[in-house]
Amino acid sequence: MKRTTLLVALLLPLFAFNGCVNDLVNEKPKEESVIEENSNDDDDGTETENPDDEDTSEPVDISEELVANDLAPHPMQDVAKPAYLDTIIDPSFGTVIRRISDAGNGNIIKPMYSTIQAWNADESYMILYDQSNGVHQLLNGMDYTFIRNLEDVVPDDIEQIFWDFNDPDIFFYLDRVTADLIKYAVSTKNKDILTNIKALTGCNGNLGSGNDVQMMSWDSDVIGLRCDNDTVYYYRISTNEITEFDISEVDYTAPMPAPSGERFYHSQSVYSTDGKKVLDLNEKKTEHSCLGKFVDGTDAHFTVAFGEGPQGGCLGNIIAHDLVTGECFPIISEAQGYDYPKTGTHISAVSHKNPGWVAASMVGYEEDGHKLLDQELVLARVEKGNTEVYRIGHHRADENEFPYWGEPHAVISPSATRVLFGSDWSGSDDGKSVDSYVVELPSFNK
Repeated sequence: MKRTTLLVALLLPLFAFNGCVNDLVNEKPKEESVIEENSNDDDDGTETENPDDEDTSEPVDISEELVANDLAPHPMQDVAKPAYLDTIIDPSFGTVIRRISDAGNGNIIKPMYSTIQAWNADESYMILYDQSNGVHQLLNGMDYTFIRNLEDVVPDDIEQIFWDFNDPDIFFYLDRVTADLIKYAVSTKNKDILTNIKALTGCNGNLGSGNDVQMMSWDSDVIGLRCDNDTVYYYRISTNEITEFDISEVDYTAPMPAPSGERFYHSQSVYSTDGKKVLDLNEKKTEHSCLGKFVDGTDAHFTVAFGEGPQGGCLGNIIAHDLVTGECFPIISEAQGYDYPKTGTHISAVSHKNPGWVAASMVGYEEDGHKLLDQELVLARVEKGNTEVYRIGHHRADENEFPYWGEPHAVISPSATRVLFGSDWSGSDDGKSVDSYVVELPSFNK
């Protein structure tokens, strides 16, 4: 999908775009002073779980009332854009889609990115990005009502806010101004400075988590970092240690930790915790992708592939790579009866409360929603030898009026019961604004 990035770079020269996997625009909010003391603002009233309480809940059966491996035609039909916080029933797939933002004509409010979890650990909060005003929005994660703008949070890039995987009140970010790694408490606005990455690494240049940004390890302990185009590291919070990778061709990309924190992905290769390469994956090139897990908990890399890998095969709309063995297998490909991979495919595998579930959005070549997977949102349950795919709606988004910002960038929720996406809503409202929407699956309302 390099072509998409190049096109947007030509159209929007003020923005700096990330690489293939993350491909995100490096538009920054206005710099704010860094607040390190506690805030005494009133609580926002959102209840969150106690992070010390052990989560003994069983993963939800997402497949309930959904049709598996359906290859039948479901052409997109015209439907009016729902009002703010209202829903429509997708006329092709019968799923509930709710509009959760009110950007207004010419404006954009959308997900941060497919690889970055929008919801906190218990789904009581969520974050969107208001591109028009250059600020992140904090919403109630269940009813989607607006809580506040996160004007005191200045991440290195718009997608580099990482919810804690256990504590619903906490997220982490690398401060763009100071290079401090911050642990932020939503309820109090308290900023706990864990370390200064520049001081720790000695990096005197551009420091960040880009370009192909993924989540931290799923124990909220490991984050990947890059200094200019020269050196890459990972930082482990629990030990306050920085480890440098043995990578000569950085390509402006930091190695990203897999969910286990025991292995890292960088440019079609897997690295271990000592910074050494241990495995080359059967990938032709780096494309839009996401790190996650199979149903059995194995670290995995999910990617779109427009060409066969060096060892042959593994071409498709969603290909799964085992980061332990290097094995790859198709989830959606021509071998399963689907078409050649769709353009504008973005993958989200961050359902950490329900591992093995993956969501994706495809824009498609025709952009009219008539062909299989064109303009569609899909889910997949990924288990070796037993993978099932579910088509869950049309996102009605394109890149015509809002180029990059018009892409849907689907994000799966921690429980996998909801899928967030952005859209300019094809039809009579096409191209007027980009808002955020949520597919509420039948399992969400159980």
